[in-house]
Amino acid sequence: METNMDRRGFLKGAALGTAGLVAAGALAGCSQPAAAPAEKDDAALADTSTPSTGYNSADQQWAFEVAPEAIADDQVTGTEEADVIVVGGGMAGMVSAASCAENGLKVILISASTGPVSRGGSNNGVYSKVMKDMGIERMDPTWFYRMQYAANGGNFKPALWYKFYNHSEEAINWIIDIAANAGIKTTIESGPVYKEGDPMYTPTAAHAFYVDDEELHGAIGNGEGYIAAELGRYLAEDLGVDVRWGVKAEQLVRGGVPNGTEGRVDAVLATDGANGYTKYVGTKAVIMATGDFSHDKDMMEKYCPQAVELCDFTTEVNYDQGIWMGGLMPGDGHKMELWVGGAWQKEPNNIMLGRPNLPGDQPYTSHTGLMVDNQGQRFMNEDVLGGFACATIMHLPEKTGYCIWGQNRAEAGGPWGAINYAHGEYFTTQEVIDRWDNDTDGFNIVKADTREEVIAQLGLPAETIETIERYNEMCAKGEDTDFYKTADKLIPIGEGDGPFYGAAFTPGFLTSLGGLRNDEHLRVLDANDQPIEGLYNAGCMIGNFYSATYTFAMEGMNYGACCITLPYVLGQELASGELDA
Repeated sequence: METNMDRRGFLKGAALGTAGLVAAGALAGCSQPAAAPAEKDDAALADTSTPSTGYNSADQQWAFEVAPEAIADDQVTGTEEADVIVVGGGMAGMVSAASCAENGLKVILISASTGPVSRGGSNNGVYSKVMKDMGIERMDPTWFYRMQYAANGGNFKPALWYKFYNHSEEAINWIIDIAANAGIKTTIESGPVYKEGDPMYTPTAAHAFYVDDEELHGAIGNGEGYIAAELGRYLAEDLGVDVRWGVKAEQLVRGGVPNGTEGRVDAVLATDGANGYTKYVGTKAVIMATGDFSHDKDMMEKYCPQAVELCDFTTEVNYDQGIWMGGLMPGDGHKMELWVGGAWQKEPNNIMLGRPNLPGDQPYTSHTGLMVDNQGQRFMNEDVLGGFACATIMHLPEKTGYCIWGQNRAEAGGPWGAINYAHGEYFTTQEVIDRWDNDTDGFNIVKADTREEVIAQLGLPAETIETIERYNEMCAKGEDTDFYKTADKLIPIGEGDGPFYGAAFTPGFLTSLGGLRNDEHLRVLDANDQPIEGLYNAGCMIGNFYSATYTFAMEGMNYGACCITLPYVLGQELASGELDA
């Protein structure tokens, strides 16, 4: 649709700038893409008794839910066996494999990518040796997790969050040491400034990797590739893991039968595209870490209909895809698990959106100045975390909000933190103005000498000036009687406050999160909430961890929890035998 292409063109110039990239990419899932999306079969297309969108509709069957014909024995040209088979070469898969191998298990890792895959990345750890050295306190989960419970509407599995908290320090220190041994350094990212107890409070805990020979300013939070590459080397060379790149999983084997629905999952059938299929047998476990499902239109229509318009389903799968807005992977791992009897999570699937975070805003927040819709009307309290702002903007016409501000905001609103900067670093007032003037972060910022000119350049109705004047009146009184934004964020946009700036913002979509049900040990569950023996999830595939909208309340939560800590603990639990039936 033309409007979608126009929006996507804007995203490439705006949300994919430095500020837009990291908020989404740094926290994104970390596994391989998969095959092209399936089309609904004739029965599904003809079925008008149920809606064509909505999540987890029990009465509607889609083509992706129907298992394909089982791969025949005569197509299998070889068998490989290990204690654990890991499917996926992103951070989640590699951490799973490393933890298993360090604890004495024989591991084979297969991945459709040609090498380690990473995006971003911010890695949340509730405490670490780096935080201690920097004088940053450990986050207190008592009240903060209760606040997150409310933010997620209770639609998640708290046991997974507390498991992350209890093991995070050990896991993040483990990966910090792996990085250090390769000359990769770790620091903590800059975060928004909210007081403890504020519903938007974000604990400072996002770990970022970097190396000495790069320009750090603006690069913090984009260094996941360093540690991903080192993990790939560490697996193969130091731990002796059998790593096979360019090998794509196709079907799980349950009860000895491809796509079987009873018994234990003990193998996966995969191909390198040239030599038929190999059966990879995992005597203890098969761990699926194949990433999200946002490149499959049917799956998005069923489980994340609110984000379908933001996705691009026309591009070919790139198994080595890094940060990219518009959807990433087609959910092959999810499909394989559905085919063997896995059940979808009960809560709505989470979506990760980019934020309207312009230069001069705190990292991971919304634009905290004036925002209006396409009719020039204010529509929200702008002082919220970016995920919440994006969720609100998604309800607007064309899913677009418009930011308007004056140059006076650079001084009146500081000090300014910055995404991609280390903790404690700030922009000066002049640096903020320079970034606006030069559109350094690629947000298609418009600039003019008058507010009316900015309104016109944004394509907004002339009546928008009335909204600005009302906003100014509330700023003068120090009280927002429309949406009750705190007085410190009420910075006027008066005639003498020019030059003036504006920018349009449509949320960028990076990834879907979750899928099949999991217990606190990452075991995949069936429709009766019973574990399917031998089958585990890691990374974006972990179900029950999030609900609704990725809030950015814990920067790097997806990497830190789902791709590092929980897979790290899974390796320990598998090796200990405590998960054996």
